[in-house]
Amino acid sequence: MYHKLKNICYCVLFLVCALHLGSAHAASGSSIGKITTVLWYEGHVGVLIRQENMSDLGGCGRSDYYMLDDQHPYFKEIYSLILSAHIASQPLELSVADCVQGISRIKHVRSNK
Repeated sequence: MYHKLKNICYCVLFLVCALHLGSAHAASGSSIGKITTVLWYEGHVGVLIRQENMSDLGGCGRSDYYMLDDQHPYFKEIYSLILSAHIASQPLELSVADCVQGISRIKHVRSNK
């Protein structure tokens, strides 16, 4: 009986470790720079943003654009801030996390002056 219980415990421990190692951990980060491109492109679920000094902050495999998802609860406010900064050539801090359609998703935006 002891050996069966011991084997069951090892199996459970193995499964827990395997599930933990196999789970995806979302990447995130932030970058500061001027917005160089604002692009609406058919087929995407939001506006594509290109910024100076970009990197793959969301861990999505792409570093050419970030996306402001049109389902973001503050889409209108963030989009207005991005457009204003783009027109004024003012740097913005974009906080990016996760992916949407294979592109790093903009989560937060900060404007400093």
